[in-house]
Amino acid sequence: MKEIVKLKQTMLNVTHELISGCRFCVQISLDPEDKTPIQCVKYSGCSIPVHTNTATCLSCQEYKRSNKNERQDIASGG
Repeated sequence: MKEIVKLKQTMLNVTHELISGCRFCVQISLDPEDKTPIQCVKYSGCSIPVHTNTATCLSCQEYKRSNKNERQDIASGG
């Protein structure tokens, strides 16, 4: 059972690293048992975030756009 919790925590940590630069992600829960650990403003349509699950968060792929812009800023020295 401990191995499953450890695996869930690892997956949550990996997700956190992936989406840490997303401009819509407000907060990520540290609880591996949380079914909707990500608070996102993209799907709410306003400044109040809604809780989403990891699959929904990763499927929008905004984290790729945000991380790409960040890499370009670093490469250009800005």
